[in-house]
Amino acid sequence: MLVELRVSNFALIEDLTLNFSSGLNILSGETGAGKSIVIGAINLLLGERAAVEQIRQGHENAYVEGFISFSSALKNDIESFLESAGIERADELIIAREVFRSGRSVARINGRAVPVSLLKELGQLLIDLHGQHQHQSLLRPDQHIVLLDSFGGDNINSTCSSLSDLYKRRLILKKELSMLGEDSGERERRLDVYTFQLKEIREAALKSEEDTELAQREKLLANAEKISILTGQAYADIYAGEEDSPVDAVVDRLNHSLHLLTEVASIDQSLAPLLDLLESASANLEEVSHYLRDYQTRLEFEPTELVAIQDRLNFINTLKRKYGTTLEEILSFADHVEEEMERLKNSEEMAGKIENEIIEVEEQLTEQSISLRVLRQSAAEDLVRLLEECLKELALPNARFEVKFTGKDTFSPKGMDQIEFLFSANRGEEVKPLTKIISGGEVSRVMLALKTILACQDLVPTLIFDEIDSGIGGATVQAVAEKLIHLAEHHQVMCVTHSPQIASMADCHYRLYKETVGERTLTKAARLTAEEKREEIARMLDGASIDQVSLQHVDSLLERALRFKKESARA
Repeated sequence: MLVELRVSNFALIEDLTLNFSSGLNILSGETGAGKSIVIGAINLLLGERAAVEQIRQGHENAYVEGFISFSSALKNDIESFLESAGIERADELIIAREVFRSGRSVARINGRAVPVSLLKELGQLLIDLHGQHQHQSLLRPDQHIVLLDSFGGDNINSTCSSLSDLYKRRLILKKELSMLGEDSGERERRLDVYTFQLKEIREAALKSEEDTELAQREKLLANAEKISILTGQAYADIYAGEEDSPVDAVVDRLNHSLHLLTEVASIDQSLAPLLDLLESASANLEEVSHYLRDYQTRLEFEPTELVAIQDRLNFINTLKRKYGTTLEEILSFADHVEEEMERLKNSEEMAGKIENEIIEVEEQLTEQSISLRVLRQSAAEDLVRLLEECLKELALPNARFEVKFTGKDTFSPKGMDQIEFLFSANRGEEVKPLTKIISGGEVSRVMLALKTILACQDLVPTLIFDEIDSGIGGATVQAVAEKLIHLAEHHQVMCVTHSPQIASMADCHYRLYKETVGERTLTKAARLTAEEKREEIARMLDGASIDQVSLQHVDSLLERALRFKKESARA
């Protein structure tokens, strides 16, 4: 429910915070006091269009924020919405809207900036606003089938669930059939492509790490001459020496040094450890020189081998461009192609089986859709009867309500019905779509009647009725008040009203009023105590003059309201 509403610099409101309760919340006040401004602020939270003119004069922006709690019944829907919007799950919601003079508007859900369209989507789960405004589920034809199914109860819900499962199964089968190819010709074309790809990969006879080994061999062969020269020079420097060179090989010079130190060590034994080091170094150098000699012996350069390796590497790179960046990916691709070929070879038989199953599922869908239509038509008859009875109590004695069924040629998760509510308020007038002919006052009463009938099934937690008492009086107003109480047992209800009968039923009552501060006029609100509520209802009865007689009348209204609420709670 809407727990708290904060409004800043919006129209005549400078800074206003309203804390609402469960049950019936009443907004009253003289004409022009600002009740419609509060409704306008809530509309902003519901994603309605923002206007620069709504910003309070002298300020650059207007701000509206609503703190909303929701029940476990809505938990899955809210969490699904938040997840799809990329917003972290939470047990409460803070919805905010800021409007700037530049025309820019910023919407936020739990501090996260979102498109205004998401406020509309979320608002449809949380608040139904009825009156002179457009945020009304009754005026959205796509919601009519939802409302009728809610009224139909378990039988319709069970059939809808079964039908929805069948519809999902049909989608899966259609997808599987599509994956086989649209027709046998398409499957043959795919087989030809797969056959070529598999042959190209298998005939390549790829080996693990082959590309790495070939690249290394190519590098060696491409530099064979350089390697031969450098290793020969190193061998000569270390061991063989060079002709006509005055410098001895490293091994010879090392052995000469070893001979000299041996003679010295015979005199000074402290140098003896150096002899071991020199002997080890000499042995190591001889080992290196022998390896270099053997390496040069093995070193062969064959130009045809280099060309063959380069051709093989080019071929492997071509395969990589086609089938994968590594040899493992290419081989994995070949395995996948082989599996697909096997599947496609059997696809004719598989396609036949899937097509037969689709036919079977569609027959069940048609059967279930017809059964669902029968259930809906029966529910529609009961709904029309109850609505027309309820509308008579709400001063619409000649109202006619119809549920129009239009069959569809295509399947959907909700069957093959298109449903629209039709309405006529006056005798002799043809019923027409609600969206085209219904007035604000009438739509509020029709929705009140419908919501009263659907009170237990309807999951939208907060219902707002803007001046639902417009144009009615007497017993009709009392009937409206009583139906609001019935609704308030299952929903949070807010009502803008001038009616003392409706106001007497309030669980929470705010009076809006204007106050002049300096040269500016402000809209303010006061949450009324029991005595203040008594005085406000007296004002609503008799205007500015409040006397003992009017207060006695108020007490009578309050007593009757309290008695009705107790009886309603017991029922």
